[in-house]
Amino acid sequence: MVDTDSAPGDPERDREPDIAMWGASGSGKTAFLAALSIALNKARDAGWRLIGENPVSRAELAKLRTTLLHARTFPAPTEALTHYNWLIIGPAEAPRRRWWWPWKTHTVKAPKIKLDFLDLRGDLYAESESNIDKKALVDSLVKSRGLIYMFDPDREGRVGDAFKHLDAALHEVAGRMLVDDVYEDGKLPHYIAVCVTKYDDPRVLRAAMEAGYAERDPSDELRIPRVPEDRVRDFFRLLCRDAQDHNAEMILDLIDAFFHKDRIRYFVTSAVGLFIDEDLGRFDPDDSLNVIDNPNGGLTIRGAVRPMNVMEPVIWLGRMLRPGAMRSGRWEA
Repeated sequence: MVDTDSAPGDPERDREPDIAMWGASGSGKTAFLAALSIALNKARDAGWRLIGENPVSRAELAKLRTTLLHARTFPAPTEALTHYNWLIIGPAEAPRRRWWWPWKTHTVKAPKIKLDFLDLRGDLYAESESNIDKKALVDSLVKSRGLIYMFDPDREGRVGDAFKHLDAALHEVAGRMLVDDVYEDGKLPHYIAVCVTKYDDPRVLRAAMEAGYAERDPSDELRIPRVPEDRVRDFFRLLCRDAQDHNAEMILDLIDAFFHKDRIRYFVTSAVGLFIDEDLGRFDPDDSLNVIDNPNGGLTIRGAVRPMNVMEPVIWLGRMLRPGAMRSGRWEA
């Protein structure tokens, strides 16, 4: 898919890619960030790398990665405003020949996607009182044109507050952006990656398998069941319908109401992936949980870290937002 809406004078032309993320507290935002560089590193054939743009971001990136890979636990939930400035560098395209100079090749630069993540505990979105951190987050959503929305089925089954957080955030942003005539169609200009997190949770995995949404790729030696891209939206709807809060069923309606249909994509994600018994060498539906309780009251990662659909939302957003991408016709969704 290529966006054809961009035209001369469009306020979205030539914007620097800027991606923000939000979701309820504990929805997996920090774990997602920790798994991002690991996922990119594992996908060696893809040729994408993640680096920090400044010393603080580089240090945070190393800390997050170390926590997941070496401490074999999860980063602490975000409690203070955290700003990450990262850069994804993609593979360089093959040299091209210009039609007016066919005997000489033209070097094409490697794509670079700027990722500015402003992260804070998600429950601030739904607080009614004004505070500096909440304003910073709303400012971030208004400024960004790429959004990663995290939906945690486990939390939704226990607490049931996803609709409240999403509703509050969207109305704050819409109140800032849609009151004038800049966006005459009444829709927010963002691309949004809706991420269903914690696919490794047995309850989430079981829901996908029992409802027939998960399929095994015969070419996958590990035989891991995955939800095909064209079925993720329906699976998301199922999870919303089974949530603790009946209002969760309106989450899809909210997303459809505020965003262009062709700028929404759904993903089923996991920061650590499913457990694979090394002796068995493949997925076992009766032994798939990749985390166990530890004596400190937290969770310890049991097996290899295999992020699922962590880099895909980010790369998709970056491609859609890269300056010139929407009008060049070279990027595909």
